[in-house]
Amino acid sequence: MPTPRSAAGTFDRIVLLSSSGGETPGKLKGRKLFLVARDDASASGPRLPEISRSYARVPEPKKMVILNGSAHAQFIFHTDQGQLLLNTILEFLEEP
Repeated sequence: MPTPRSAAGTFDRIVLLSSSGGETPGKLKGRKLFLVARDDASASGPRLPEISRSYARVPEPKKMVILNGSAHAQFIFHTDQGQLLLNTILEFLEEP
């Protein structure tokens, strides 16, 4: 049996790893999981404030998890927070 497909531009759930969700986060539909390391920063400064502002604008359902450390995106997997990150993502994807 083929897997049901969603219409273009739609999704059931999305994981945003160290991301603010783009230019229009308020338009994101579906379940959203925002993950970021507390001290993650770019040359422009800490990422957490921008990600938090975007998170505030996205509609429910949503969840935000702030991990310890300063690693960015996929590099979090190589820290002591890696297993927590993986478990959090898997639990989110397995939720009914």
